[in-house]
Amino acid sequence: MRLGFDPYKVFIFNKNAFLPLVVIGSFLVYFFSVSDFSEETYHSVHLFFMLTSLITLIAAIFFKIPSLVLSISVIYISYLIINNTRYTYGEDYMFSSGYNIWSMLILPNLLAIYFIFSKKKFHKYWSIFYVFLFMETALIEKLLNQSIDADSYFFYKHLGMFNYPALGISILCLLILIIKQITKGQILNASMLFSSTAVFIGIYFSDDLFAFSLFFWSAAVITLVSTLYYAYYVKYKDEELGISNMKSFYIESEKKYPLKYSVALMYIDEYERLIKRFGASKAVILKKMFLMRIHKAKPEVLIYNYKPDALILTFMNMSVNESFEQAEDIRRLLAKSIFIFNENNHLQLTVSQCISEKKRSDADALAVLERAEENLQKACQFTRNITIKA
Repeated sequence: MRLGFDPYKVFIFNKNAFLPLVVIGSFLVYFFSVSDFSEETYHSVHLFFMLTSLITLIAAIFFKIPSLVLSISVIYISYLIINNTRYTYGEDYMFSSGYNIWSMLILPNLLAIYFIFSKKKFHKYWSIFYVFLFMETALIEKLLNQSIDADSYFFYKHLGMFNYPALGISILCLLILIIKQITKGQILNASMLFSSTAVFIGIYFSDDLFAFSLFFWSAAVITLVSTLYYAYYVKYKDEELGISNMKSFYIESEKKYPLKYSVALMYIDEYERLIKRFGASKAVILKKMFLMRIHKAKPEVLIYNYKPDALILTFMNMSVNESFEQAEDIRRLLAKSIFIFNENNHLQLTVSQCISEKKRSDADALAVLERAEENLQKACQFTRNITIKA
């Protein structure tokens, strides 16, 4: 079995990109449909940007999403720096060294944030990145204080408000983000792509103070919406696999499961060897192949992500014997399947699983799962590629 190409990712209009796309589309329609903007409207947009940035920063810190914490920081700092260059130089700000250098740094900063801080975990590099960002802003401030103009020929050649080097760098960054969105299609991909696009548009039209503020506000709104959506989604779903997680398993078992059901705990055999050989990203691809195969053969089975090397399968209104037959069919199907990563990597892997039926004495579904875990661990000390009953 080869992991099939997911056609909806060819177009970036997938479900994870829908909300950011609606936001930036709405701002674009508003901007191009209204011909005259008052100074009062500009001040309102300016205030909305400040408030949205603050709310987004608090929300991203609260939900511990480092990439969005740093991206809203870069967006906010960029807004202040470009406004400062306009205040210092007036209409000639586009020829200042500070503006030209910063316009080259904004999109690479956002791209670096995406690649370094894509995991939902704060680590030592986030403080280093803030130090690096402070060094960049200190350089721009020095250039502004000394009113150093740009001497480079390329800095005097502009398309919109982008000098040629900044334009090329920014377009390259956006292309990379588009590719990542097509291949990954995850929430943070979409957030970074469309917020970066909004920043790009804001800089391009930065000679129009209202347009500049409006599109930077749209970048902040996209980041806020993505923060809330991501926090809600990953609470109940595994984003990489697109299936429910353990929290969903517990909640659904309490609210939706019938009195009679069975749980199959499935472990991928020799998973550590697989990780050492192919890495974690290929292991995720393998689990997706597993899921595709199971869904095709047994669409009625509910599947949850349990651990990196384990899945939970639930069989509704089935006894342990009935669910054993279903689970054994799945095990045989997976054992005889050939999983193809590429022409040089054809794998045949096995799984070990234990079936546990809900009993009256069980307090909840976790008790059913624990019984399956205990029995399977004992059995796997002696053999693999098995289906057993708890």
